[in-house]
Amino acid sequence: MDFKIIWKVIRKKLCERRILFASLALILICETVLSLLVPEVMRSFIDGLGNRGTKWLVLCALGYCLAVLLKGGVSVLNSWLGEKAGWELCDLLRVDLFGRICSFDVQRHKTVKEGYFLERVEGDINLLTGFFSTMLIDMAGSLLMVAGVVAVFFRQFPALGFFLLVLAAGILFLFLRSQTVIAGMWREARGAQTRVLGEFSQDVAACMDIRGGRKEEYARERLEKEFRALAQSYEKASFWGNLPSTVFYSLLNVAEGAVLLLGVYFLQKGEITLGTVYLILSYVGLLNTPFAILKEEFSKMPGVIAALNRINEVYGEGQRERSCGGISQMEDGSIRFDSVSFAYVPGEPVLRDVSFQAGKGERILIEGRTGSGKSTILQLLAGFYMPDQGRIWIGGQPADAYSEDAYRGFFYYILQTNPILEDTIKNNVTRFDERFTDEEAERALAAVHLDQWLRRQGGIHALIGPGGVSRDEAQLLAWAGAVLKRPGILLVDEFDAAIHEDTIEIIDQVITRLPEETTVFMVSHRKRSRMKITGRICMEEGRTVQIMEGEI
Repeated sequence: MDFKIIWKVIRKKLCERRILFASLALILICETVLSLLVPEVMRSFIDGLGNRGTKWLVLCALGYCLAVLLKGGVSVLNSWLGEKAGWELCDLLRVDLFGRICSFDVQRHKTVKEGYFLERVEGDINLLTGFFSTMLIDMAGSLLMVAGVVAVFFRQFPALGFFLLVLAAGILFLFLRSQTVIAGMWREARGAQTRVLGEFSQDVAACMDIRGGRKEEYARERLEKEFRALAQSYEKASFWGNLPSTVFYSLLNVAEGAVLLLGVYFLQKGEITLGTVYLILSYVGLLNTPFAILKEEFSKMPGVIAALNRINEVYGEGQRERSCGGISQMEDGSIRFDSVSFAYVPGEPVLRDVSFQAGKGERILIEGRTGSGKSTILQLLAGFYMPDQGRIWIGGQPADAYSEDAYRGFFYYILQTNPILEDTIKNNVTRFDERFTDEEAERALAAVHLDQWLRRQGGIHALIGPGGVSRDEAQLLAWAGAVLKRPGILLVDEFDAAIHEDTIEIIDQVITRLPEETTVFMVSHRKRSRMKITGRICMEEGRTVQIMEGEI
């Protein structure tokens, strides 16, 4: 198992918050030391009952109470820091994984069932959140405690310490050796869960079709079969996953019993005091808690390993990335496609030998049937993909000669359905570009006739979400962003497919008022627009069948 990419993401957060994690490690050590100190104080108290004065006994009692109180406070602090550290690590991993998934080819998303990636981002990482926030901390603390107890036994009773060490190490080794097989079972169970959730999500989305086709009984039986298989896979993984930890804990209990018998034997021979017997009993008791925790947490380890494997699979999947050059700024919006061919899936070309050119500031309309390659042209222009054959030129330079920042600063992309984020109106318009002021964002909203809507919402910093914005309002918010950013190249993908006529009229006015140097490439659902078109590209089955120039 190679988790280099996951470890790289986690290591980044460890470096950023090294003080937090160093504090957590220090607190774990302090908690262990205090736990080992309490029995020592009580042993001194017991052995001093007949030999020491009242003052000594009072001091021992106060020391005992203080150690117990400190241990409780340190334990609470340890839990709080562990939760904080675990959530920070997993949030970073969640965001990084989300970015990785978003970078996959469109075809990759089409080949998986709904909920496939969500189950990996939320299902698997939520499992890891428990691992990093409590499980890992509990295991580290428990192992520290076991090591501390063994060290104390070695110092005072070397034979007992050696016996405990060999037994614990041997059982732990055998336990860890069994985890690979069990992790495979949990991986199968998690895979079954992903499949079932995908089936369930698709059936819910298609519930009207199922009812219309009278397929309810078939869908119900199929889902019941899937859920039954899921339950069986989880039962199998759970049974075999708990078996090694149960054996581990049972054998350690035998070891504890053997140590206790040896302590009683030495007491009868007069080689140790009553306080020392109490010390042995206390340390044997101290072993119960960490061993119980280890048993519980080790039983979860196969599930954690399976989650890490599944996340690692996503990181290991191929993705088509745009190669970036060193030119940091675009200044010219002229565009040329030179015999460009492209396929999302090898052997299934979407574009075939496409050639055209557009000068700076031109307004180009791309027409064609669904699947003819219109949107793919925009995606290639935006740098989402690179051509399989041919070349794209922007501003007289090859597209791959520009840096990522150059693309982000020069292009603006408007989708058919503008995604609305659970955030402020300003951030939805500026797309988190901090260069723009509140006043500039408000003027852009007024340019698309959303000034009254803005007042009703409560101002530029009011929170909005997908459920509180209509399709027309969402589209106008996207165009407000275009007005604000004044891009060098504006890409518009079927903006008028599902909005009202009055909204289309507003957008047509916005297009005519865009700066003259802005080049516009627009895929329109309707074969008309009130703006002046300087060129039209007609697509058919991935080829350019007609290129018309001049104002239309």
